[in-house]
Amino acid sequence: MTSRRQTRGEYIETESGNRISRKAVILGSQHILLGGRSTILPECVVRGDLHSPSSAAATSPAPASVNIGRYNFLERGVVIRPPFKFYKGSLVYYPLKIGNFVTIGTNTIVEAATIGSYVKIGSNCVIGKFAIIKDCVLVLDGTVIPPTACIPPFSVVAGNPATVVDELPESSAEVYERRARQIHALHGATLASMSIQEVKQSVFDDDFDEEFDLVRDFGHD
Repeated sequence: MTSRRQTRGEYIETESGNRISRKAVILGSQHILLGGRSTILPECVVRGDLHSPSSAAATSPAPASVNIGRYNFLERGVVIRPPFKFYKGSLVYYPLKIGNFVTIGTNTIVEAATIGSYVKIGSNCVIGKFAIIKDCVLVLDGTVIPPTACIPPFSVVAGNPATVVDELPESSAEVYERRARQIHALHGATLASMSIQEVKQSVFDDDFDEEFDLVRDFGHD
């Protein structure tokens, strides 16, 4: 029982089911909106403090600088920071919005304007300032998406600069949603000290890799 409490203590769990590592760096939390059941692993950095003052009345709610949807999973070392540009001699920050069922891989840097839902971004990627990623996109490891680029839906992108190398099947939204829910369940069960094998037997589908495994098809680990 003691070890379980220590393991759970590594994360802050919110009423809406978000899990935030105590070893993550969350700055300007009043400007960060989490939709629910999202997970932020250790060494992640989320910069809600990078925002421009609103011209609205002081009594208005503070606008969200970073808006993260539901069932998202930020792996170790992910950096989320709003895009900026100089306007009339001043540095102006703009909101960054991430949809639902999005997974972002290790050590990836995100400065996009918008990331849609049902998106998987690999490890060691760079998503440039004001980039837009539409729904149902797979970004392979090491990809660099240039500033202001727009990635169309159902695309598989790779390279530096990113180019579309293939298309996702129509079933990708359903698969990504199911996978995101499974990852959330697996992570929670691991914190509860269940064995990985028990979780896989009760949560994961045995045919998942055969049904949808573009990463393997493209020769990535």
